[in-house]
This record gives sequence, C-alpha cells and structure tokens, in this order.
Amino acid sequence: MAYRYVPPDEFTPESRVTWKPLNTVTSWKQEEEGIVDKFTLNFDSGHKLYIYFFSHTSFRVRFNPDPNAPYVKSRSPATQVERIEAHEIKVEEKNKVLIIETNRIKVKVNLTKYALSVYRGNQLIHADPDDYNLVYIPKEAGGEAVANFKMAPKNACYFGFGEKAGVTLDKRRVPKQHFYGNFGGDNKEKLGSALTFFNYDNFGYAAPDLTPEGEVQGPLNPNGPLYQSSPFLIEHNPSPTGDFSGPSYAYGILLDNTSQTYINLRQGDQYYIGALHGELDYYFFAGDHVAEVLNEFTQLTGRTKLKPKHVFGYHQGGYGWNYNNKWKLMEVALKYRQWKIPIDGLHVDVDLQDSYRTFTHSKKKFPNPKGMFAALHDWGFKMSTNITPIISCNADEEGEHSPYKALDSGKQKNAFVRNTREDGSGTHDFYIGNVNYGRGHLTWGHYPDLGRHDVQEWWGEQYRDLLDWGLDFVWQDMTTPAMKASIHQDPCPFLSFPMDVMLSDNEETRYDDHSTHLEDKKPFAKIRCLYNYNLCKATYKGLEKLQPDRRHFIIARGGFVGVHRYAGLWTGDSTSNWEFVRINIPLILNIGLSGQAISGCDIGGFCAAFQGQIVEPEMLVRWTIMGAFLPWFRNHYDNYYKPYQEPYRYSEPVPSICRKYIELRYRLIQYIYDAMFGNTQTGKPICRPIFMDEVKVGVYNNDPAADDDHGWGYYGYVTNRMDDQFFLGKDLLVCPIVNPGQTNRPVYLPSGSKWYHFKDNKKPLDAPVMGGVEFDFYAPWDKMGSDNCALYVREGAIIPTRELEQYIGELYSQGKDNPLTFNIYPGRGDKYTLYLDDDGVTNAAEKELKYRIVDVSHEETHNQRRVVFSRKHDKFTPRETFYYVALLASGEPSRITVNGEAVPKENGVNNDEMAESLAGRGYNSYYYNFSLNTTFIKVFDVKKEIVVVADFSPVSAMQA
Repeated sequence: MAYRYVPPDEFTPESRVTWKPLNTVTSWKQEEEGIVDKFTLNFDSGHKLYIYFFSHTSFRVRFNPDPNAPYVKSRSPATQVERIEAHEIKVEEKNKVLIIETNRIKVKVNLTKYALSVYRGNQLIHADPDDYNLVYIPKEAGGEAVANFKMAPKNACYFGFGEKAGVTLDKRRVPKQHFYGNFGGDNKEKLGSALTFFNYDNFGYAAPDLTPEGEVQGPLNPNGPLYQSSPFLIEHNPSPTGDFSGPSYAYGILLDNTSQTYINLRQGDQYYIGALHGELDYYFFAGDHVAEVLNEFTQLTGRTKLKPKHVFGYHQGGYGWNYNNKWKLMEVALKYRQWKIPIDGLHVDVDLQDSYRTFTHSKKKFPNPKGMFAALHDWGFKMSTNITPIISCNADEEGEHSPYKALDSGKQKNAFVRNTREDGSGTHDFYIGNVNYGRGHLTWGHYPDLGRHDVQEWWGEQYRDLLDWGLDFVWQDMTTPAMKASIHQDPCPFLSFPMDVMLSDNEETRYDDHSTHLEDKKPFAKIRCLYNYNLCKATYKGLEKLQPDRRHFIIARGGFVGVHRYAGLWTGDSTSNWEFVRINIPLILNIGLSGQAISGCDIGGFCAAFQGQIVEPEMLVRWTIMGAFLPWFRNHYDNYYKPYQEPYRYSEPVPSICRKYIELRYRLIQYIYDAMFGNTQTGKPICRPIFMDEVKVGVYNNDPAADDDHGWGYYGYVTNRMDDQFFLGKDLLVCPIVNPGQTNRPVYLPSGSKWYHFKDNKKPLDAPVMGGVEFDFYAPWDKMGSDNCALYVREGAIIPTRELEQYIGELYSQGKDNPLTFNIYPGRGDKYTLYLDDDGVTNAAEKELKYRIVDVSHEETHNQRRVVFSRKHDKFTPRETFYYVALLASGEPSRITVNGEAVPKENGVNNDEMAESLAGRGYNSYYYNFSLNTTFIKVFDVKKEIVVVADFSPVSAMQA
C-alpha cells in the first residue's frame, strides 16, 4: 500500500460512492470480558462491532472495516484501567432496538439500520444520524479507512482536540477569514474546523500543503497538523433545543487510533470522527458538565503525577550564541540574579553536545558539566538539556570517530530502526536520517526502535551520565522523530520516517506481557503518533530507574493521548508575531481540556519574525504577563536569528514590568501547586476556561448577544470571552491583552458571583463588582504604576501566597521560613484544599505518603467571619510552625479567637511597626491594617483542627 499524508478535504466519508455504511444487525450477544460488560453485534455484511461498558457513564465502541479482523485486545497507550467503576446494567430488546441502561445513561442501538444514541434519563444527549453514520471503505476497494458521523445540535460547542491552533476555543466557530484570508469574507462569518491528527514538525505552524486546498497556512488556522495528537473532543451544550431539549449537558469522545485521524466539524448539523488506517475505536464519556467528563476521561487515561514545585517557576532557554558555551550560559544565569528577576530553570540546547552526539558534552565548550551544574545549583538554578531521538554517526569535535557509548551499545543491542519496508523492499541496514537543528547545524544518525520494551530500557539507561553531572529534568525535542533527509531513496516528504518503514509495535500495557509479540511490526503510517509517546515513556522510566527516590519531569514537543503521564508539553516552534500571542490562550486551554496538565508556549516566540529582529518590547511584555499565569512558563528563542530575548536585556520599563508579574507568579506558587494537586485528583486543568466551574450559570449567553451587532467581540469575532480570558485554579480570573497597540480591553465577570479587583495586598479592595457584566479595563503595557493585566478574584475565595523568592526554596536554603498567608476574600463561604510536601524534590509523598492535606473553609455572617483549618492527611510536617490569615476588607474586629481562646492585638504607631511586631511573636496574635482595611492574624499550627473566629461590631463591619 502506498501511504501518504491525506489533508482533511481529501478524507471524504460523506462520499457514498466509495464509502459503505453499516446496515442491519442480524444478532447480538452480551457477555463478560474480564470485569467489563461486552456486547457483540453481528451485521449482515459479515462485520462485527463491540460495545464495552466501563462505568455508569462511559463505554467503548470498536469496529474494524476488515470483517476478518481478529480484534486482539487493545495495546493502546491512551488508556490505563480496564474499568472506571463498578456498575450495573439492564438490557432489553424492544421493537428492534437494543437498550442498554445504567443508573445514569441509556444507550440505544437501532438493529434494523444501525445507529447509536445516548440518553440521560429521557433527554437525548448524543446521536448518530439515522441513515448514514458508521461508514468504511471496503477492503476489496483497497482501503482501510473508517469514520462515524454524529449529530451536532444547534447550540453545541466543541472543545479539546489537544494541540490545535486558532484563536477560538470552540472549534465549531472559527472566523472564516482565518481559513481563507481576505477572500473568506469578514470575521463575523463562522466555519467549523476540519481537524487532522498527524504528528508533524510544523515550524512556525506554516508548513505548506497540509491544510485543505485554498486555505491560508499559519497559526490562525487550526486545520494543519502539529507536533502532538489528542483526537479527543468535548461537546458542551449549554442550552439544548429540538430533539436534545432539556438541561445543559456535556460528553467526551476519545478516538483511540495512532494513525492519521480526523475530527471534522464542517458538516452543518453533523460532525464526524475518522481514521485513515485501522479500527474505529472510540470511548464515550457522559456528564452533566465538562468537569464531570474530564473526571471520567482522566480516570481512564490515568492522572498526571505531581511534579517538582520548581517546574512551575520561570525558565529561560536559548539556542545559539548566548548559550553555546559554559561562560555565556553562566553569564545569563548571573544577569538574572543581578537583575533580581526570579527564575528556576535554565535550559541548554544541543550546543552542550560533542558534535551533536546525543548524551555527550563538548569538551571545548562545556568542559566540566558536573562542575558547571553544581555552580548553577548553588545559585538556585535547576538544569535541563535538549535530548532528541537520534544517535549520531558524526565524528567528534576533533574530527575523529572516537568511541561513542550510545552508538556502540545501540548497535550491539540491535536497538535501531532498520530500513525495512512493508512490501519487503528496502534494506536490512540501520536506517540513517538527518536532523537539522538550524543555522546549518545538523547530524546524520540512527533512531531507536522504541516500540520494543528492551529498547526503551536501553534508551533510559543512556541518561546515566547526564544525571551524574547533575541534570534536573529533560527537554525532549524532535520527538516525531523530526528529520529533513535520509541517505536512502526517500526525500522524507513528511519530515520523518518514510511512511512504509517498519517499526516495532509491542507496547507494554496492562493487557500483554512485554515478552510477547516481539516480532510485531507495523508501517510507520499506522503508528506515527506512537513514536514520541514511546520516547517520553522510555525517558521517564529510565529516569525513575536511575534515580528511584526523586520525582522527574520532562518537557516535550509532541506526543499522543497518555503522554501526560510522563511529560509536560510545550507547543513547538512558534514565531514572534501577534498571531501566536492571540492563539496562546485557546491553545493552552484546549490542551488542558484534553487531559494534559502541564503545557505552555515559548514566551516571546522561538523563531524570529525577520532575521536579526528582536521581539518588540510590547509583545514581550504582553506575552510574559500572560505566561506568568500558564502552567509552563519559559522564555525560549533561536539566538542564531534573534540577538536576545531575556527581559533584562531590554530598556525600561520591560525588565520592571516583566519582573513584576514573574514575582507575582512566585508569590502564587502554592496556589498553582495546589491546582496541580487538584488535577491529580479530578483531572481539572490548572488553567480553565471560564465555563469550567460555572456549572449553574450561563457564561455563553450573558455576554452581549452573539447574534447582533453588539456581540462580535473586542477583537472582531465572537469570543463570549472564552477565547481571551481564563481562570487560574478556580477563583483567579486572568484577562490579558493579546493585540498590539491596545491599552483597554473588555472584561467579562461570570454571573452568579461578586468579583474583587486583585490588589495583591498592596492597596485596599475596591467594592465588589456584580457578575454577569462586561466592562472596559485600562491596562497599558508600559506603565509600571498601573495594572498591566486585569485580574479578578471571586467573592469568598481563599488564595494562599508566600513571600517572594528568587527561586523556589531560596529562603529554606538560607535557613529561613517562608510562611503561608491565606487571603480570605469577603462574601459567601467557600472551601480550599491545601497540599504540602517536600516541594516535590523526592517521591516520599507518593511512596511513603509523606504529605499533608488541609481543608480550609470559611463562612461569613453579618458580624462574624469564621475560618476552619482541618488536616485530612497528616504525614508531613512543614518547616513553618505558623501561618497568617488575612481577612480582606474586614473592617476592624472587636475580638478574635483561635479555638475559642482570645487572641491579643498588636499595637503600634503605624502599619509597618505592627506588622514587624506580629512577625516576631511566638504566640497567636493579630493586627488591623488601616491602610489596607485588612486584618492579619498569626496562627500557630499546633492542632489538627484550628478554628479562627473574628467578631465585628455592626458599626465597623464592612458589608461585603
């Protein structure tokens, strides 16, 4: 078979000439397969279809277009468990309809003319079209493609899809102009996306000939392939009508296929999912709201483990002149410390290596990596370097073919992909390809055959020297793998292996022992999306084996569903232009909605807009401000084409404003870490779209009506504010400006709550703003004394902060405490979960359960504010023996008690004197800050449950 990349407009299951539908179910049976309920449907065409139930709200559908397919147990990396929860089902056949019912959903299968539908009670929430839905190209017609049409109700929105570009979160409503440029009409016209999932090294998101014919390439168009593939969608219908009438609902579908896949939302009142090769294998997750869907989805695919806390600090990387030897790298580190811009991570590109030999170091440029890493550790830096999946055939930097451990041991182990082809052609030699790092810096080499478990173990062992030198985490690049050429006859048209090269496919999972299927080989086209998943897995498992008592982290470019268990994701080679700034929020939010906890972009853009041009100051400031609230926060650039990008190299006000928001991130680090902990428990993203926690209020239709002239959004298209503002955690609303030359933007505050303008305890709170309104906010990029970004906090929120550090753990390294302050916002009661451990340096929390979980809650009456701290898991004791409670907008209290005992009040001539006095107390105490209208209480953490009560006289109490 001749394999190729097929653009979305050439994958045409709507064609009823070559595609055939499933028709009549002639028989069905129910049986148990392990702990899963399994239904087998037999069709008049000789095909079979299987339905498996995993919980009360989730099931799986499998169909192979080859009627003789053996349906072996799946070995996909996407899923981790066989069943989410125990459940009971009731089954009946009525009027030629198979009805499978749990206590949450009802699945109906039309047996006369196959169609599947899902009900919540009596409300339809998902349906195949009646007449033409699950379709395939028959094997005798030379195909193995498969697709499934689904109904797309009028008001439904579609999210997820992993790493997909474009300025809209909802991929059903993309401005048509972003597909067709100035010939596509105005931005009010909307068109659904035609998405394809095909891991691809898409430099600048602008590779030609990959989107549908006639469409403009670039970051505004989500229809081109990118580095990572997550064929997962969430349908959220906030106001169902017609056949779907009833309360709002959500569901998710995961298409579990590692060849090229498709989700096409450009079908009017339908959409389809499909795959170019192999099975239609999809999982369905029903929920009342999006968070419930994500909870089910991430239970099946596995939750992310907690990472070291320094992962959530600020990072700097560069490829080129300012980073390509020890002395220049040390200068970057020194400058950051001199400029007092907080930073944790320093990333060394392939410049570290000896002639681009992976896992080595240059004796000329980096002569003593262990000593260099130790010195940088002393300054508080955590070190990473770029590791690509190529083992070079290059001579060393002296021009000699000296011994190279990774190459020599890999050949001995037969660890590399060979140039064998599906049709028996090719050679049995190790495949040799070329990776070009830019600026003419390249290497030829071999690629590990990572579908083999023994090769994964061999790959993991190669990190031993790097860890011995002091490497803290891994930067995994070129993961597809990316290549520009090969020594064989292939021109590498899709920037990776030729599509018919045979790779191993015996991924170890819960189903199969890794000793079996050693000879399983498949053409690269059928498992393209697996390579970078296996790469990250092999790296992570190797790090765990080499350093079993540490937590490990990988930041990777690419992957497949499931890679979140091993790596965070950065979004590849962005360009320094405003289009990439604009897509950043919907891109990261949709990645989070696809189960990937940690993701981010290269702040400032990696590629130069024009050779030799720096990032304009306004762009760097706006991008840095936005990045300060995203999960992964790294400034990274191509220093061979841009002279600099570090904030301190710019003139004022760039360094000061960037510092201001980086400092804020460091003060909020506990809040971010707690959001990460929450993700490990529920699957909720760290950064969330504005509808995530607003399950009972409308965030779609409370904005100006999208159907009239008032609703076309600030940036010229309907946003409903979903695309340009987001939540960090549950309660901090972040509203950056993403267009040049603008000092104002509209801010929408979701209805159902009051909202406080975030002041960071530098000024007293203003009166709250009622939700459900949109208003203009002034946020210039270049005014140090002004807000440069709109930040709002939900009433009743509990926001923990710590004192500023230049790197995470700095105060501890100096023998000092860094106590928490719990900032309690006025308003209705709320709850917060605090997670404490050793900052994630070791894995004692996971292995020995050495962590502390504290439930924090508060409630407010007219004359009293009550805060309760209750330890729920208590096997870790933090360094600090106390914490602070800040009651914002409190008025002066008449009395404060801790566990019923009165707390003395500090007295002084001014706020600074009273604050200093409070800090020095060895017992519970408090003072009232008149300037901030805030009560600060020092509480010693001596009991499993602590109750703090502040009483206020009616005269002084502020009505919140």
